[in-house]
Amino acid sequence: MTSLDELLRLNRRLTVIHVERWVARGLLRPAGAAEAWRFEPIDVARAQLLAELVDDIGLDDDTAETVMGLVDQVHTLRAELGLLARAIAEQPSATRDAIAAALRRLAER
Repeated sequence: MTSLDELLRLNRRLTVIHVERWVARGLLRPAGAAEAWRFEPIDVARAQLLAELVDDIGLDDDTAETVMGLVDQVHTLRAELGLLARAIAEQPSATRDAIAAALRRLAER
């Protein structure tokens, strides 16, 4: 877990104002009370991405929030596809072959 001070050291562009604003919007979800926030690695990465979206690209907070929502959806879909692939891999060969044939047929449409 990363403290607020460590987070700010990791990304010199970030300020306490940035972090407080993104926590208030639910874009970062630190553990603990505000005076002792601890950030998971995913929040450290999200803070980096938010800094790039806002400071480098110039998105406003509403647009950055929309982008982060889309990024979250992509990650959720990737995880669900991974589970689906694992479930298919556990099926008998005939079932996997039938699914592969159906995918080829549907892709040709």
